[in-house]
Amino acid sequence: MKNLILFYRRRGIILLFMGLAFFFFLNRESVAQTGAARERWAVDAAGGAAQTAGGAYTLRSALGSGIGIVSAGGAHQIEGGFLAQSSLTDYDFETGAEMWEFVPSGIPDFPFTAAQRASSGGFLTLGAADDNTFGYWESGFRTPLLQNRIYKIAFPLSASIDEQRKIPRLRLRAAMSDFQQSAVFDIISINAGEASPSKTPRIYPLFFQPSPIAAADGARRPLCAFFDLVHIGDPEDSLAADVMLHYALVDVFEAADFRNIETMKDYTFDANAEGWTGKNAGGTIGGFIVPSYSYEGGRSRLVMTVNDTTNTYGFWESPYFIDEIPSSAAKLYRATFTVGTNNSKPRTMPTVRLRLYCNNFQTASEISLEPRGDADAIPQAGVSRDYQVFLIASPAATSVKCAIDVIALDKPDNPQIQNGTSIYLERCLVERMEIPDI
Repeated sequence: MKNLILFYRRRGIILLFMGLAFFFFLNRESVAQTGAARERWAVDAAGGAAQTAGGAYTLRSALGSGIGIVSAGGAHQIEGGFLAQSSLTDYDFETGAEMWEFVPSGIPDFPFTAAQRASSGGFLTLGAADDNTFGYWESGFRTPLLQNRIYKIAFPLSASIDEQRKIPRLRLRAAMSDFQQSAVFDIISINAGEASPSKTPRIYPLFFQPSPIAAADGARRPLCAFFDLVHIGDPEDSLAADVMLHYALVDVFEAADFRNIETMKDYTFDANAEGWTGKNAGGTIGGFIVPSYSYEGGRSRLVMTVNDTTNTYGFWESPYFIDEIPSSAAKLYRATFTVGTNNSKPRTMPTVRLRLYCNNFQTASEISLEPRGDADAIPQAGVSRDYQVFLIASPAATSVKCAIDVIALDKPDNPQIQNGTSIYLERCLVERMEIPDI
């Protein structure tokens, strides 16, 4: 029994750090909303009354040069000095949590200490309670999926202290209601913590492109936003550092809104593995068994095969010690992963994670693919699929890296994953572009 308890605790920790959803969430009735065409008028984003071509509006003050919310006279917003029609979803915490809920409230046998939290003062707050802290705010599944759209969730964050290196780890997440596909933007205060929040508010955007299969069924699979804090045994982080979410805006873009696109690296694997390596081949990673790694030259792909469904974790990683893809904090990076499998039963797939991250690990983005719901948006035998991961790099980073992970952590007493499942990486295209504005 003790070994089983240790297994579940270790499993919970590794799932937490992999950015996966490992608790049961309550589905909530989605609120039907639609996007709107945008008109622009120059206005004063400092707050107060404003007269525009569209009428009179009362504006809430912007965060520096960022977004100012219209608090009366219409559901509009300011971004970059322009008034635009409403975002798909707008959460303004001026009067409280606005139906956001804190987790782990009510979860039995939670293996971490719940984060300190508050929902007053015009923002949602999270803080570490001890060296084993985890908790998050979630919006509920209220944003509908639209076809052929890329979502941006703007998270304006500030901290109670200016020492960025002492800010706990933060994760900004979005997930469909069936959790088949979820996106994570990770902020870690490594070294000087240049990417972490300070007392001066900063807007952190999370970009997410849902599977077209899921988007075609968007009313049934709405989107939820999450704001996480993690403090587990990092002596550099401060228990006195609170982090505030000032509001959250969900907007949508079309492909044409992404401009000045440059190809940074196109890994096709036609001739060889192009410098990608399988992590700890033939060994272990933190006590987990690594999958079998292979390169199939005849089919131009990297392969990972699960040989133990209860304790497998491993990944292929792009060249780490070579700066193949230079980073710029003023650009948006996009990696398109083409992923296939030999598994013809999607509900028995392992978890697959696609990552795009800075070489200093201060910022990292990922897409997790899980065999949940109908498992119709993840790869299956004979049907390879493209998935996009977006990243804004840390200002202190020098390069951007890619990886594809496989995670098989079946419960020993109830295995679900098909042993022998292979995951194929057939292509990884990395591009750089202007950060799209609203």
